[in-house]
Amino acid sequence: MIRRSLIILPKHPTPTKHALLLALDAKKWCNRRKLSRRGHKMAVDVFISYAIADKLTADAACAALESAGIRCWIAPRDVLPGMDYAEAIIEALEKCRGMLLIFSSNANRSNQVKREVERAVHHGIPIIPFRIEDVPPARALEYYISSPHWLDALTPPLEQHLKQLSSTIQILLDRASGHSSQAPTGRREETRANRTPRPASVPSGQTPSPSGTTHGTGGGAPQTGFPVHPGAVPGVPAPAKPKTPVTVIVTIAVLAFLVIGLVCFGLVAAYVVSQGLKKEHVVVQTPAPTPFSPPPKPRATETSSPTDLTSALAAGQAHETQGDYQAALNDYTIAIQFDANNPDSYSKRGNCYKNLEQYQQALNDYNTAIRLRPDNPDYYNDRGIVYWKAKQYDNAIADYNQALHLNGNVSRAYNNRGLAYYDKGNVQQALGDYEASMRADPQYADPYYNRGLLRYYGKEYDPAISDFSATIELEQRYANAYYMRALCYQTLGNYKKAISDYSYAIDINDNFLDAYNNRGLCYDDLKDVDHAMADYNEAIRRNPSYMLAYYNRGIAFSEKGKPEDAINDFNEAIRLNPNYGRAYYNRAMAYQKIGQGDKAKADFAEARRLGVTGPNSGTK
Repeated sequence: MIRRSLIILPKHPTPTKHALLLALDAKKWCNRRKLSRRGHKMAVDVFISYAIADKLTADAACAALESAGIRCWIAPRDVLPGMDYAEAIIEALEKCRGMLLIFSSNANRSNQVKREVERAVHHGIPIIPFRIEDVPPARALEYYISSPHWLDALTPPLEQHLKQLSSTIQILLDRASGHSSQAPTGRREETRANRTPRPASVPSGQTPSPSGTTHGTGGGAPQTGFPVHPGAVPGVPAPAKPKTPVTVIVTIAVLAFLVIGLVCFGLVAAYVVSQGLKKEHVVVQTPAPTPFSPPPKPRATETSSPTDLTSALAAGQAHETQGDYQAALNDYTIAIQFDANNPDSYSKRGNCYKNLEQYQQALNDYNTAIRLRPDNPDYYNDRGIVYWKAKQYDNAIADYNQALHLNGNVSRAYNNRGLAYYDKGNVQQALGDYEASMRADPQYADPYYNRGLLRYYGKEYDPAISDFSATIELEQRYANAYYMRALCYQTLGNYKKAISDYSYAIDINDNFLDAYNNRGLCYDDLKDVDHAMADYNEAIRRNPSYMLAYYNRGIAFSEKGKPEDAINDFNEAIRLNPNYGRAYYNRAMAYQKIGQGDKAKADFAEARRLGVTGPNSGTK
């Protein structure tokens, strides 16, 4: 029976962007609702975390946000006198809806910032890094903030970046409250037009009367169960009513009798007429259709209505961080309409086109951004990524060279250029660039991972394991690094370590189908067929079109002595990939077991045509 080939990842990950390394979890922000210890709704929108050396910038950010109606908590201003400082920090974090991190090399060195960020992650608070210095995060911080987008404030004036920061946060807060992106900020004043009427308070023991007066239930008037006469004086009986003459009573009775008779006659007549009309109506009436609920109308995608350049950029940033690149693209287009000479608008729209895999449009925007500002290394790095994705490796290398010449983020430029060299077949130049990236920034995980891939393909498994281990040490939730280290262990026959690493990869990404598949193979090599089949079943449950899981489960059924079930799985594998020769070969073997020689002969012939001539031959 043919051994299954392992599933390996693409040669390298997508190169990282210079400044958009992290991603604001805007949905998490918008959905967050937190109660304080006392059960009241939070009174803080944003907790500001900063190193003491950056206090001036933190104070400026606080002033900008609060002027926009965004409630901030910042130390030491908001630490109550006599209150324990650490307790005040924890209480503020429990009440806030998000953390603004003033990020710089000072923040990298600040133990207090590290503790605050760790507590924010622990409480599930989204973090917004506001970068004021072009430095990568230290290892301790990168572990916690390796998913949100940066908001950059690298170029003066700071006020412009603070406006965009305020607009971005306000949009997220408005969406969290169910308001449009242009909803007014701050608290709503109570006016005659919006005041909600409330009932007047009534003293205990009293009930309001229809006229608005109250009646007591305490001492005073006798408690007879009836309301007291409005003019009565407590303790004095009400005056007696005068007696009515007998003739008046008789006259009233006669008139009442006549009225009742006329009413009865009218009711009888109405009943007779209605019956006649009803019968006639029944003759022509058709049965009414059974009522049903119409299908729900599709909900319109929320759109923003920016009113100036800053709000357009902020709206685009918010949509981009939510993964809605089309909406973000529209916002950046509006920004360009406000100012056709702003290079950042073109660069950001280019990023959206890149994520939508519309590479020519992305190139057009990056070209414009570079024309408007040719000294920005980030634009060259971004355009290089697009060239690399479009397999224009020479153009990509030229852009990375220019980014390095302009002294941009050299660690990422070296890493990305290494990817382009590798895809061109220049392995040694790729290796040199990965190592140059490591020297430029020893805390940057990607070059270690990429060098590990290079060593894996060179069958240097132990050095590859060392590189993947270094990647994991720098970025503990790097699922692909666990996966590739597991693949090395599996190739070396260390199946238990491989299973452990595949499990870590699945914990990080529970939809990692190849990890389920390869872990199933490891269980099979340990003769644990039941666990192997469980992994194949899970992969199929998550993606019914995942061909290899059917193929490998078919082999597991054959090992369990169930050739009919194996044939069913091989049939499905062939349906999903008619050119998979190994499936034909193993189905032929299953047909032989149940005595269907003609079908087995036909499958063997098809397997040979596809290059599979024996249990260990062929790659398909």
